Amino acid sequence: MIGTVEGVRSRDKIVTIDELPGIRERFRDRRIVHCHGAFDLVHVGHLLHFEEARSLGDLLVVTITANAHITKKRAVTFSEEHRALQLASLEIVDYVCVIHEPTALSAIAALHPDVYVKGPEYADLLLDKSRSIYHERRVLDEYGGRIHFTSGETFSSTKLSHFLLNSPEAAQANPLLRNDRVLFKDISSRGYTLLDLKQFLAAAGTLRVCVIGEAIVDEWVDVTLTNLSTQSRCVAGLETARVRQIGGSGIVALHLANFVKHVDCFTNALPDPLPENVRVTPLASGELVETRFVDHETGRPVFKTKKLTLSDVRREALPDFDAYDLVLVADFGHGLLDPSVVNRRIAKSGRAVVAAMVQVNSSNFGYNLPIKYRGAGYYSLNRTEAELCLHERDLPLSELVTRSAALLQANAVSDTDGANGAMLQIGPDACALPSLSVSTVDTIGCGDAYFALSSAALAANLPAPVVALAGSIGAAAMTQRRCNESPITEPEFMTIGKIVI
Repeated sequence: MIGTVEGVRSRDKIVTIDELPGIRERFRDRRIVHCHGAFDLVHVGHLLHFEEARSLGDLLVVTITANAHITKKRAVTFSEEHRALQLASLEIVDYVCVIHEPTALSAIAALHPDVYVKGPEYADLLLDKSRSIYHERRVLDEYGGRIHFTSGETFSSTKLSHFLLNSPEAAQANPLLRNDRVLFKDISSRGYTLLDLKQFLAAAGTLRVCVIGEAIVDEWVDVTLTNLSTQSRCVAGLETARVRQIGGSGIVALHLANFVKHVDCFTNALPDPLPENVRVTPLASGELVETRFVDHETGRPVFKTKKLTLSDVRREALPDFDAYDLVLVADFGHGLLDPSVVNRRIAKSGRAVVAAMVQVNSSNFGYNLPIKYRGAGYYSLNRTEAELCLHERDLPLSELVTRSAALLQANAVSDTDGANGAMLQIGPDACALPSLSVSTVDTIGCGDAYFALSSAALAANLPAPVVALAGSIGAAAMTQRRCNESPITEPEFMTIGKIVI
Protein backbone atom coordinates (compact mmCIF):
# COMPACT_ATOMS: atom_id res chain seq x y z
CA MET A 1 0.00 0.00 0.00
CA ILE A 2 1.33 3.45 -0.99
CA GLY A 3 1.17 5.87 1.89
CA THR A 4 -0.21 9.40 2.20
CA VAL A 5 -0.76 11.65 5.17
CA GLU A 6 -3.74 9.45 5.92
CA GLY A 7 -2.16 6.16 4.80
CA VAL A 8 -5.03 5.48 2.37
CA ARG A 9 -5.12 3.52 -0.86
CA SER A 10 -4.33 5.23 -4.18
CA ARG A 11 -7.95 5.37 -5.32
CA ASP A 12 -8.94 7.00 -2.03
CA LYS A 13 -6.62 9.91 -2.83
CA ILE A 14 -8.80 10.91 -5.80
CA VAL A 15 -11.31 13.55 -4.76
CA THR A 16 -13.81 15.88 -6.43
CA ILE A 17 -13.54 19.66 -6.57
CA ASP A 18 -16.34 19.88 -4.00
CA GLU A 19 -14.07 18.10 -1.52
CA LEU A 20 -11.17 20.55 -1.88
CA PRO A 21 -12.54 23.12 0.65
CA GLY A 22 -12.83 20.29 3.17
CA ILE A 23 -9.17 19.38 2.66
CA ARG A 24 -8.19 22.99 3.29
CA GLU A 25 -10.27 23.07 6.47
CA ARG A 26 -8.99 19.70 7.67
CA PHE A 27 -5.36 20.69 7.18
CA ARG A 28 -5.64 24.38 8.08
CA ASP A 29 -2.48 24.07 10.17
CA ARG A 30 -0.53 22.48 7.29
CA ARG A 31 1.16 24.16 4.33
CA ILE A 32 -0.65 22.97 1.19
CA VAL A 33 1.15 22.97 -2.16
CA HIS A 34 -0.83 22.73 -5.40
CA CYS A 35 0.30 21.58 -8.88
CA HIS A 36 -1.90 21.61 -11.97
CA GLY A 37 -1.55 20.27 -15.52
CA ALA A 38 -2.52 17.54 -17.97
CA PHE A 39 0.09 15.00 -16.77
CA ASP A 40 -0.81 12.73 -19.65
CA LEU A 41 2.36 10.66 -19.56
CA VAL A 42 4.12 10.91 -16.19
CA HIS A 43 7.89 11.09 -16.63
CA VAL A 44 11.04 12.07 -14.73
CA GLY A 45 10.39 15.77 -15.37
CA HIS A 46 7.08 15.52 -13.52
CA LEU A 47 8.70 13.66 -10.63
CA LEU A 48 11.35 16.36 -10.24
CA HIS A 49 8.59 18.98 -10.44
CA PHE A 50 6.57 17.23 -7.70
CA GLU A 51 9.65 16.74 -5.54
CA GLU A 52 10.49 20.44 -5.58
CA ALA A 53 6.84 21.34 -5.01
CA ARG A 54 6.51 18.96 -2.05
CA SER A 55 9.61 20.50 -0.45
CA LEU A 56 7.70 23.79 -0.19
CA GLY A 57 5.03 22.46 2.16
CA ASP A 58 3.44 19.61 4.05
CA LEU A 59 0.75 18.40 1.65
CA LEU A 60 0.82 18.05 -2.17
CA VAL A 61 -2.45 18.29 -4.09
CA VAL A 62 -2.33 17.73 -7.85
CA THR A 63 -5.22 18.76 -10.09
CA ILE A 64 -5.50 17.64 -13.70
CA THR A 65 -7.39 19.06 -16.66
CA ALA A 66 -10.27 16.89 -17.88
CA ASN A 67 -10.00 15.41 -21.37
CA ALA A 68 -12.62 17.73 -22.86
CA HIS A 69 -10.54 20.82 -22.04
CA ILE A 70 -7.14 19.68 -23.30
CA THR A 71 -6.61 21.57 -26.57
CA LYS A 72 -2.82 21.81 -26.77
CA LYS A 73 -2.61 18.27 -28.16
CA ARG A 74 -4.58 16.44 -30.82
CA ALA A 75 -5.57 13.81 -28.27
CA VAL A 76 -4.59 12.58 -24.83
CA THR A 77 -2.90 9.22 -24.48
CA PHE A 78 -4.73 8.29 -21.28
CA SER A 79 -8.22 9.08 -20.01
CA GLU A 80 -8.65 11.52 -17.13
CA GLU A 81 -9.51 8.58 -14.84
CA HIS A 82 -6.27 6.77 -15.68
CA ARG A 83 -4.25 9.98 -15.44
CA ALA A 84 -5.68 10.60 -11.98
CA LEU A 85 -4.94 7.02 -10.90
CA GLN A 86 -1.30 7.10 -12.03
CA LEU A 87 -0.71 10.33 -10.08
CA ALA A 88 -2.51 8.98 -7.01
CA SER A 89 -0.20 5.96 -7.04
CA LEU A 90 2.80 8.23 -6.39
CA GLU A 91 3.74 8.33 -2.70
CA ILE A 92 4.76 11.99 -2.95
CA VAL A 93 1.21 13.01 -4.04
CA ASP A 94 -1.40 13.31 -1.29
CA TYR A 95 -4.56 14.12 -3.25
CA VAL A 96 -5.61 14.23 -6.91
CA CYS A 97 -8.59 16.01 -8.44
CA VAL A 98 -9.92 16.22 -12.02
CA ILE A 99 -10.92 19.78 -12.99
CA HIS A 100 -13.59 20.22 -15.66
CA GLU A 101 -12.41 23.54 -17.04
CA PRO A 102 -9.35 24.74 -19.00
CA THR A 103 -7.50 26.36 -16.06
CA ALA A 104 -6.91 25.83 -12.34
CA LEU A 105 -8.95 28.89 -11.30
CA SER A 106 -11.80 26.98 -9.64
CA ALA A 107 -9.40 24.57 -7.97
CA ILE A 108 -7.33 27.41 -6.48
CA ALA A 109 -10.49 29.16 -5.27
CA ALA A 110 -11.73 25.95 -3.64
CA LEU A 111 -8.45 24.73 -2.13
CA HIS A 112 -6.71 28.01 -1.18
CA PRO A 113 -3.23 26.44 -1.44
CA ASP A 114 -0.41 28.23 0.33
CA VAL A 115 1.80 27.71 -2.74
CA TYR A 116 0.72 27.18 -6.36
CA VAL A 117 3.52 25.61 -8.43
CA LYS A 118 4.14 25.85 -12.17
CA GLY A 119 7.05 24.77 -14.34
CA PRO A 120 9.90 27.11 -15.37
CA GLU A 121 8.49 27.49 -18.90
CA TYR A 122 5.66 29.60 -17.43
CA ALA A 123 7.87 31.99 -15.47
CA ASP A 124 7.80 34.80 -18.04
CA LEU A 125 4.22 36.03 -17.67
CA LEU A 126 4.66 38.28 -20.71
CA LEU A 127 4.60 35.12 -22.83
CA ASP A 128 1.32 33.89 -21.31
CA LYS A 129 -0.96 34.73 -24.25
CA SER A 130 -4.02 33.11 -22.66
CA ARG A 131 -3.38 35.11 -19.46
CA SER A 132 -4.48 32.03 -17.49
CA ILE A 133 -1.54 32.30 -15.08
CA TYR A 134 -2.27 36.02 -14.64
CA HIS A 135 -5.82 35.18 -13.54
CA GLU A 136 -4.65 32.31 -11.35
CA ARG A 137 -2.17 34.65 -9.68
CA ARG A 138 -4.95 37.18 -9.07
CA VAL A 139 -6.99 34.55 -7.16
CA LEU A 140 -3.91 33.61 -5.12
CA ASP A 141 -3.30 37.26 -4.21
CA GLU A 142 -6.87 37.64 -2.97
CA TYR A 143 -6.31 35.31 0.00
CA GLY A 144 -2.52 35.56 0.42
CA GLY A 145 -1.28 32.54 -1.52
CA ARG A 146 1.79 32.72 -3.73
CA ILE A 147 3.02 31.24 -6.98
CA HIS A 148 6.32 29.38 -7.35
CA PHE A 149 8.08 28.37 -10.58
CA THR A 150 10.21 25.27 -10.34
CA SER A 151 13.80 25.39 -11.54
CA GLY A 152 14.29 21.90 -12.91
CA GLU A 153 14.81 20.77 -16.48
CA THR A 154 11.62 20.57 -18.53
CA PHE A 155 10.52 17.47 -20.42
CA SER A 156 7.64 17.13 -22.88
CA SER A 157 4.92 14.51 -22.48
CA THR A 158 3.84 15.40 -26.02
CA LYS A 159 7.28 14.53 -27.38
CA LEU A 160 7.54 11.31 -25.38
CA SER A 161 4.06 10.19 -26.40
CA HIS A 162 4.87 10.81 -30.06
CA PHE A 163 8.16 8.95 -30.21
CA LEU A 164 7.01 6.06 -28.03
CA LEU A 165 4.78 5.16 -30.97
CA ASN A 166 7.91 4.28 -32.91
CA SER A 167 9.38 0.81 -32.63
CA PRO A 168 13.14 0.43 -31.98
CA GLU A 169 15.42 0.83 -34.96
CA ALA A 170 16.34 -2.85 -34.86
CA ALA A 171 12.67 -3.78 -35.31
CA GLN A 172 12.02 -1.54 -38.27
CA ALA A 173 13.07 -4.23 -40.74
CA ASN A 174 10.36 -6.55 -39.39
CA PRO A 175 7.00 -5.58 -40.94
CA LEU A 176 5.15 -7.14 -38.00
CA LEU A 177 6.94 -4.87 -35.51
CA ARG A 178 7.42 -1.73 -37.59
CA ASN A 179 5.38 1.30 -36.49
CA ASP A 180 4.95 4.13 -38.98
CA ARG A 181 2.89 6.49 -36.82
CA VAL A 182 5.80 8.77 -36.02
CA LEU A 183 5.19 11.84 -38.18
CA PHE A 184 7.97 14.26 -37.23
CA LYS A 185 11.72 14.33 -36.65
CA ASP A 186 13.57 14.96 -33.41
CA ILE A 187 15.87 18.00 -33.68
CA SER A 188 16.44 18.40 -29.94
CA SER A 189 20.23 18.38 -30.49
CA ARG A 190 19.96 21.83 -32.08
CA GLY A 191 19.27 23.53 -28.75
CA TYR A 192 15.81 24.98 -29.29
CA THR A 193 13.63 25.53 -26.21
CA LEU A 194 9.95 25.92 -25.48
CA LEU A 195 10.71 29.55 -24.69
CA ASP A 196 11.64 30.11 -28.36
CA LEU A 197 8.16 29.03 -29.44
CA LYS A 198 6.43 31.07 -26.75
CA GLN A 199 8.41 34.17 -27.71
CA PHE A 200 7.30 33.72 -31.30
CA LEU A 201 3.64 33.37 -30.35
CA ALA A 202 3.73 36.36 -27.99
CA ALA A 203 5.51 38.63 -30.49
CA ALA A 204 3.43 37.54 -33.49
CA GLY A 205 0.25 38.19 -31.53
CA THR A 206 0.88 41.96 -31.63
CA LEU A 207 1.39 42.23 -35.42
CA ARG A 208 -0.90 44.04 -37.85
CA VAL A 209 -0.47 42.30 -41.19
CA CYS A 210 -1.38 42.91 -44.81
CA VAL A 211 -1.52 40.10 -47.40
CA ILE A 212 -1.58 40.96 -51.11
CA GLY A 213 -2.09 38.50 -53.96
CA GLU A 214 -4.38 36.06 -55.70
CA ALA A 215 -6.77 33.93 -53.69
CA ILE A 216 -7.09 30.51 -55.30
CA VAL A 217 -9.91 28.00 -55.02
CA ASP A 218 -8.34 24.55 -54.87
CA GLU A 219 -10.88 22.00 -56.07
CA TRP A 220 -10.27 18.30 -55.54
CA VAL A 221 -12.23 15.76 -57.58
CA ASP A 222 -11.78 12.17 -56.43
CA VAL A 223 -12.28 9.66 -59.21
CA THR A 224 -12.20 5.89 -59.42
CA LEU A 225 -10.39 5.03 -62.63
CA THR A 226 -12.28 2.32 -64.49
CA ASN A 227 -10.72 1.70 -67.88
CA LEU A 228 -10.12 3.30 -71.24
CA SER A 229 -13.18 4.93 -72.75
CA THR A 230 -14.27 2.84 -75.75
CA GLN A 231 -15.60 5.92 -77.54
CA SER A 232 -12.72 8.41 -77.12
CA ARG A 233 -9.80 6.13 -76.21
CA CYS A 234 -8.97 8.18 -73.10
CA VAL A 235 -8.81 7.27 -69.43
CA ALA A 236 -12.29 6.93 -67.94
CA GLY A 237 -13.35 7.22 -64.33
CA LEU A 238 -16.22 7.70 -61.91
CA GLU A 239 -16.36 10.83 -59.75
CA THR A 240 -16.72 9.92 -56.07
CA ALA A 241 -16.23 13.26 -54.29
CA ARG A 242 -15.59 16.96 -54.92
CA VAL A 243 -14.16 19.36 -52.33
CA ARG A 244 -13.25 23.07 -52.49
CA GLN A 245 -10.55 24.71 -50.36
CA ILE A 246 -9.07 28.18 -50.02
CA GLY A 247 -5.55 28.49 -51.37
CA GLY A 248 -3.11 31.12 -52.59
CA SER A 249 -3.08 34.38 -50.66
CA GLY A 250 -6.29 33.23 -48.96
CA ILE A 251 -4.65 30.39 -47.04
CA VAL A 252 -1.66 32.62 -46.23
CA ALA A 253 -4.09 35.08 -44.62
CA LEU A 254 -5.94 32.32 -42.75
CA HIS A 255 -2.71 30.82 -41.39
CA LEU A 256 -1.67 34.23 -40.08
CA ALA A 257 -5.10 34.99 -38.62
CA ASN A 258 -4.48 32.31 -35.99
CA PHE A 259 -1.23 33.94 -34.88
CA VAL A 260 -1.36 37.71 -35.41
CA LYS A 261 -3.56 40.56 -34.19
CA HIS A 262 -5.17 41.55 -37.49
CA VAL A 263 -4.97 40.68 -41.20
CA ASP A 264 -6.04 42.86 -44.12
CA CYS A 265 -6.17 40.86 -47.35
CA PHE A 266 -6.12 42.65 -50.73
CA THR A 267 -7.14 39.98 -53.20
CA ASN A 268 -9.78 38.93 -55.72
CA ALA A 269 -12.20 37.23 -53.36
CA LEU A 270 -12.40 35.15 -50.19
CA PRO A 271 -15.55 33.20 -49.31
CA ASP A 272 -17.32 33.64 -45.99
CA PRO A 273 -17.17 32.89 -43.15
CA LEU A 274 -13.85 34.47 -42.25
CA PRO A 275 -12.18 34.93 -38.84
CA GLU A 276 -13.14 38.14 -37.04
CA ASN A 277 -9.61 39.52 -37.35
CA VAL A 278 -9.53 39.20 -41.17
CA ARG A 279 -10.78 41.97 -43.46
CA VAL A 280 -10.88 41.60 -47.25
CA THR A 281 -10.55 44.39 -49.81
CA PRO A 282 -11.41 43.09 -53.32
CA LEU A 283 -8.94 43.99 -56.07
CA ALA A 284 -10.99 42.21 -58.76
CA SER A 285 -14.18 40.32 -59.49
CA GLY A 286 -14.29 36.66 -60.43
CA GLU A 287 -12.27 33.73 -59.20
CA LEU A 288 -9.26 31.57 -59.91
CA VAL A 289 -10.02 27.84 -59.67
CA GLU A 290 -7.48 25.03 -59.86
CA THR A 291 -9.15 21.63 -60.24
CA ARG A 292 -7.25 18.41 -59.66
CA PHE A 293 -8.69 15.05 -60.63
CA VAL A 294 -7.23 12.53 -58.20
CA ASP A 295 -7.07 8.75 -58.33
CA HIS A 296 -9.06 7.73 -55.26
CA GLU A 297 -7.02 4.56 -54.70
CA THR A 298 -3.51 6.03 -54.88
CA GLY A 299 -4.16 9.69 -54.03
CA ARG A 300 -2.19 10.74 -57.10
CA PRO A 301 -3.46 13.56 -59.34
CA VAL A 302 -4.12 12.37 -62.89
CA PHE A 303 -5.16 15.68 -64.48
CA LYS A 304 -5.31 19.35 -63.56
CA THR A 305 -7.22 22.29 -65.03
CA LYS A 306 -7.37 26.02 -64.28
CA LYS A 307 -10.24 28.46 -64.68
CA LEU A 308 -9.43 32.19 -64.53
CA THR A 309 -12.32 34.65 -64.56
CA LEU A 310 -10.73 37.73 -62.96
CA SER A 311 -12.21 41.02 -64.20
CA ASP A 312 -12.42 44.69 -63.17
CA VAL A 313 -8.90 44.43 -61.75
CA ARG A 314 -7.86 47.48 -59.67
CA ARG A 315 -4.10 47.05 -59.43
CA GLU A 316 -3.54 50.55 -58.02
CA ALA A 317 -5.86 49.97 -55.06
CA LEU A 318 -3.11 48.93 -52.66
CA PRO A 319 -2.71 50.39 -49.18
CA ASP A 320 0.11 52.35 -47.60
CA PHE A 321 2.46 49.58 -46.49
CA ASP A 322 3.54 51.56 -43.42
CA ALA A 323 0.03 51.18 -41.98
CA TYR A 324 1.17 47.64 -41.08
CA ASP A 325 3.97 45.87 -39.25
CA LEU A 326 4.24 43.22 -41.95
CA VAL A 327 3.19 43.12 -45.62
CA LEU A 328 3.25 39.80 -47.49
CA VAL A 329 3.24 39.86 -51.28
CA ALA A 330 2.03 36.43 -52.44
CA ASP A 331 2.23 36.50 -56.24
CA PHE A 332 1.02 33.35 -58.01
CA GLY A 333 1.48 34.80 -61.47
CA HIS A 334 -2.10 35.19 -62.68
CA GLY A 335 -2.07 38.93 -63.36
CA LEU A 336 -3.72 40.35 -60.26
CA LEU A 337 -0.64 42.29 -59.17
CA ASP A 338 1.33 44.91 -61.09
CA PRO A 339 4.99 44.75 -59.98
CA SER A 340 5.52 48.47 -60.71
CA VAL A 341 2.66 49.40 -58.36
CA VAL A 342 3.95 47.09 -55.63
CA ASN A 343 7.51 48.35 -56.07
CA ARG A 344 6.37 51.95 -55.62
CA ARG A 345 4.68 51.01 -52.36
CA ILE A 346 7.83 49.21 -51.21
CA ALA A 347 9.98 52.24 -52.08
CA LYS A 348 7.74 54.52 -50.00
CA SER A 349 7.73 52.13 -47.06
CA GLY A 350 10.08 52.79 -44.18
CA ARG A 351 8.46 51.01 -41.26
CA ALA A 352 6.82 47.80 -42.47
CA VAL A 353 8.66 44.55 -43.08
CA VAL A 354 7.84 43.54 -46.67
CA ALA A 355 8.05 39.83 -47.50
CA ALA A 356 7.68 38.45 -51.02
CA MET A 357 6.89 34.99 -52.39
CA VAL A 358 6.64 34.69 -56.17
CA GLN A 359 5.51 31.25 -57.22
CA VAL A 360 6.58 29.37 -60.32
CA ASN A 361 3.86 27.05 -61.62
CA SER A 362 2.75 25.36 -64.85
CA SER A 363 1.10 28.52 -66.17
CA ASN A 364 4.07 30.85 -65.79
CA PHE A 365 7.17 28.66 -65.67
CA GLY A 366 10.26 30.83 -66.04
CA TYR A 367 8.31 34.10 -66.25
CA ASN A 368 7.03 34.72 -62.71
CA LEU A 369 10.16 35.21 -60.62
CA PRO A 370 10.96 37.09 -57.37
CA ILE A 371 13.35 39.43 -59.22
CA LYS A 372 10.23 41.33 -60.38
CA TYR A 373 9.97 42.85 -56.88
CA ARG A 374 12.70 45.19 -55.67
CA GLY A 375 13.52 46.25 -52.14
CA ALA A 376 11.56 43.70 -50.11
CA GLY A 377 13.09 42.89 -46.74
CA TYR A 378 12.51 39.14 -47.05
CA TYR A 379 12.17 36.75 -49.98
CA SER A 380 10.91 33.18 -49.60
CA LEU A 381 11.87 30.96 -52.55
CA ASN A 382 11.93 27.29 -53.36
CA ARG A 383 14.86 25.64 -55.14
CA THR A 384 13.30 25.88 -58.61
CA GLU A 385 12.55 29.60 -58.25
CA ALA A 386 16.07 30.32 -57.01
CA GLU A 387 17.68 28.30 -59.80
CA LEU A 388 15.61 30.09 -62.45
CA CYS A 389 16.68 33.46 -61.02
CA LEU A 390 20.35 32.44 -61.06
CA HIS A 391 20.21 30.44 -64.32
CA GLU A 392 22.05 27.60 -62.59
CA ARG A 393 21.07 24.18 -61.32
CA ASP A 394 22.21 21.74 -58.63
CA LEU A 395 23.94 24.31 -56.43
CA PRO A 396 24.43 23.42 -52.75
CA LEU A 397 21.64 24.93 -50.68
CA SER A 398 24.04 27.24 -48.82
CA GLU A 399 25.36 28.69 -52.08
CA LEU A 400 21.85 28.94 -53.47
CA VAL A 401 20.78 31.09 -50.50
CA THR A 402 23.88 33.29 -50.53
CA ARG A 403 23.71 33.98 -54.24
CA SER A 404 19.93 34.54 -54.14
CA ALA A 405 20.38 37.12 -51.40
CA ALA A 406 23.06 38.90 -53.42
CA LEU A 407 20.96 38.91 -56.59
CA LEU A 408 17.85 40.17 -54.80
CA GLN A 409 19.89 42.61 -52.67
CA ALA A 410 17.91 41.36 -49.68
CA ASN A 411 18.84 41.20 -46.02
CA ALA A 412 16.77 38.05 -45.50
CA VAL A 413 16.26 35.13 -47.91
CA SER A 414 15.11 31.57 -47.41
CA ASP A 415 15.24 28.68 -49.87
CA THR A 416 13.11 25.59 -49.30
CA ASP A 417 14.18 22.35 -50.91
CA GLY A 418 11.34 19.88 -50.35
CA ALA A 419 12.37 16.79 -48.42
CA ASN A 420 15.88 18.25 -48.02
CA GLY A 421 14.59 20.97 -45.70
CA ALA A 422 15.25 24.70 -45.81
CA MET A 423 17.95 27.27 -45.26
CA LEU A 424 17.41 30.84 -44.14
CA GLN A 425 19.86 33.74 -44.06
CA ILE A 426 19.35 37.03 -42.21
CA GLY A 427 22.32 39.31 -42.75
CA PRO A 428 25.43 37.33 -41.76
CA ASP A 429 23.42 34.74 -39.79
CA ALA A 430 22.21 31.56 -41.44
CA CYS A 431 20.31 28.49 -40.28
CA ALA A 432 19.62 25.23 -42.11
CA LEU A 433 16.97 22.79 -40.93
CA PRO A 434 15.99 19.39 -42.30
CA SER A 435 12.41 18.75 -43.30
CA LEU A 436 10.61 18.10 -40.01
CA SER A 437 8.21 15.56 -41.53
CA VAL A 438 8.87 11.84 -41.55
CA SER A 439 5.70 10.96 -43.46
CA THR A 440 3.70 13.10 -45.87
CA VAL A 441 0.07 13.14 -46.93
CA ASP A 442 0.52 16.05 -49.36
CA THR A 443 3.10 18.75 -50.01
CA ILE A 444 0.74 21.28 -51.61
CA GLY A 445 0.42 24.28 -49.29
CA CYS A 446 3.66 23.67 -47.40
CA GLY A 447 5.46 26.58 -49.05
CA ASP A 448 2.61 28.97 -48.29
CA ALA A 449 2.64 27.97 -44.62
CA TYR A 450 6.43 28.31 -44.42
CA PHE A 451 6.19 31.77 -45.98
CA ALA A 452 3.41 32.92 -43.63
CA LEU A 453 4.99 31.86 -40.34
CA SER A 454 8.61 32.63 -41.18
CA SER A 455 7.54 36.13 -42.28
CA ALA A 456 5.72 36.67 -38.98
CA ALA A 457 8.78 35.50 -37.02
CA LEU A 458 11.03 37.79 -39.05
CA ALA A 459 8.72 40.78 -38.46
CA ALA A 460 8.89 39.95 -34.74
CA ASN A 461 12.69 40.49 -34.87
CA LEU A 462 13.47 36.92 -33.85
CA PRO A 463 16.86 35.35 -34.67
CA ALA A 464 17.40 33.30 -37.84
CA PRO A 465 17.14 29.86 -36.14
CA VAL A 466 13.71 30.72 -34.66
CA VAL A 467 12.49 32.21 -37.96
CA ALA A 468 13.52 29.01 -39.76
CA LEU A 469 11.91 26.86 -37.06
CA ALA A 470 8.59 28.74 -37.17
CA GLY A 471 8.38 28.35 -40.94
CA SER A 472 9.45 24.71 -40.84
CA ILE A 473 6.84 23.81 -38.22
CA GLY A 474 4.21 25.44 -40.42
CA ALA A 475 5.34 23.40 -43.42
CA ALA A 476 5.42 20.21 -41.34
CA ALA A 477 1.86 20.78 -40.17
CA MET A 478 0.65 21.06 -43.77
CA THR A 479 2.28 17.78 -44.79
CA GLN A 480 -0.25 15.98 -42.61
CA ARG A 481 -3.37 17.23 -44.42
CA ARG A 482 -4.62 17.19 -47.94
CA CYS A 483 -3.64 20.46 -49.56
CA ASN A 484 -5.25 23.34 -47.61
CA GLU A 485 -7.94 21.48 -45.68
CA SER A 486 -7.54 23.87 -42.76
CA PRO A 487 -5.17 26.62 -41.59
CA ILE A 488 -2.56 25.98 -38.90
CA THR A 489 -3.61 26.75 -35.33
CA GLU A 490 -1.53 27.80 -32.33
CA PRO A 491 -2.20 24.54 -30.42
CA GLU A 492 -1.13 22.51 -33.46
CA PHE A 493 1.97 24.65 -33.85
CA MET A 494 2.92 24.13 -30.20
CA THR A 495 2.25 20.39 -30.34
CA ILE A 496 4.54 19.88 -33.32
CA GLY A 497 7.09 22.22 -31.76
CA LYS A 498 7.19 20.19 -28.54
CA ILE A 499 7.62 16.99 -30.55
CA VAL A 500 10.50 18.17 -32.70
CA ILE A 501 12.49 20.19 -30.17
